[in-house]
Amino acid sequence: MLHRRNLLAFTALAFFAASIHAQGSWPDRPVRFIVPAAAGGTNDVLGRHLQEPLARLLGQPIVIEYKAGAGGAIASQYVASQPADGYTFLLHGSGLVTVPLVQRKPAYDALKDFVPVSLIGTSPMVLMTNPSTPDTLKDFVQYARANPGKLEWGASALGGVGQLAMVAFHDAAGIKDMVMVPYPGAGPAAQALLSGQTKYMLSTPSSVTSGFVKEGKMRVLGVSTAKRSPLLPDVPSISEVVPGYDTETWFGLVARTGTPLQVIARLSEAIAQVVAMPEIQEKIRGVNVVPTTGTQALADIIRKDHALWGKVVKANNITMD
Repeated sequence: MLHRRNLLAFTALAFFAASIHAQGSWPDRPVRFIVPAAAGGTNDVLGRHLQEPLARLLGQPIVIEYKAGAGGAIASQYVASQPADGYTFLLHGSGLVTVPLVQRKPAYDALKDFVPVSLIGTSPMVLMTNPSTPDTLKDFVQYARANPGKLEWGASALGGVGQLAMVAFHDAAGIKDMVMVPYPGAGPAAQALLSGQTKYMLSTPSSVTSGFVKEGKMRVLGVSTAKRSPLLPDVPSISEVVPGYDTETWFGLVARTGTPLQVIARLSEAIAQVVAMPEIQEKIRGVNVVPTTGTQALADIIRKDHALWGKVVKANNITMD
């Protein structure tokens, strides 16, 4: 009996040691980053900026794969169904949280099915308007309050953070009954604003819309963060006119729940090293994202978003179904 117990103990110890060794030698094959949209979006661009330097640090290729559709839910479901072995990660953003909140039968739970690896960066949303409307944030808000139902606004995705952020803006500013016009993406929504089909929208800043602003074809009246953004230091915060309004979009890497903590810690550390590189910082800011890293930072922002957008969705009965 003693011999049998010793053998079992030795077997368990050997298995434990092998497990620790496997985690310690991670990665020993290519690592996949799943992007929940087509190539060319901000998630993809950020992944491309990190790809080569991360591969050098980790000693294995970083492979970027695209699984677009359903507001990112297809990619999220896919990663949630993969082995929790540290070789498949999801490079997502705010939609990770918002999409299941607006589904009657959510395909995944952002808090239960995923664990944060690292934040990559944050970006303010900007209130963009057509030049036919008042030209300052204060005057625009006053006009909108005084004219319920008379302005159309664009949403780049039903159930997306742009829609939810606008609903929260309306609630906080006391703006009533404006007409939402949904579009299949930020590009078409911006074109509608440019042509005057819509009069305002909330979206992340881009080089395209920045060009229209410089030409006087659009205006940027405010940023959505509580304080002015270092990306747009001359643009007032919406909270300067609408006290308490504060939201931002984010980009980060998450893993399926159950992924070894040692793997998450090592990848998080590697991302922090890469994002700290001056040339990478410049590239990230070039797509209007403020470089920010950290596992806990991402955990905090996901929980904050879940609470904020959950209240907005419930209070306004918002659904994609």
